[in-house]
Amino acid sequence: MTIAREGEPVIFGVLFVSVVILGTGYALSSTLLEVVGYVGLFLTAATFFFFREPEFEAKCGDREILSPADGKVIALDNEVPENLNGYSKRFSIFLSIIDCHVNRIPATGRIEDVKFKPGRWFSAFKPEASLYNQHSEIDLVTPHGNIHFRQITGSVARRVVFNLVPGQSVRAGERFGVMRFGSRIDMFLPANVNMKVKIGDKVKAGKSVIGEFGE
Repeated sequence: MTIAREGEPVIFGVLFVSVVILGTGYALSSTLLEVVGYVGLFLTAATFFFFREPEFEAKCGDREILSPADGKVIALDNEVPENLNGYSKRFSIFLSIIDCHVNRIPATGRIEDVKFKPGRWFSAFKPEASLYNQHSEIDLVTPHGNIHFRQITGSVARRVVFNLVPGQSVRAGERFGVMRFGSRIDMFLPANVNMKVKIGDKVKAGKSVIGEFGE
């Protein structure tokens, strides 16, 4: 178990402020500042837990599609935006504050396009979050079909982080970014994908098989 590098500035920032407040509280014999300092140390530990990054080797069959995030399946339907021609299925995962927020590539292939779209902060449970919230848009080309997926901010999350560029070759289960403090991931899949999950299922990034490309 390691810590996601994207979380290090947050962890050390909270820790530094907490230690300064706690030290000041002791120096001034201020009970209030001491309490605030200890609360800050608790938040440091919570942030450390939030940015955990499990270490494992992803295992994926040639046609299998892995979950890109830890969380709960909240949508599995045919509501695909009009601009996404060639896709017919939507699969959505909600990440709670206690889920690991490191994101992973769903299938081996090549990144065709990557975009960042600024936007609003609707609750990640709401359907409009997929279109109007701040999000990334990533197009993945595989030998068996293409996948379009999005990291989407929620009402608490304020930033998505991804490390992908067009033309980049990627492997199933490879980490590509992180989302900060509770969010959602939407995947848009072609009609030949056979889904292996249902609404309400819990999934794990890089471990859970959520679908399989047909012949």
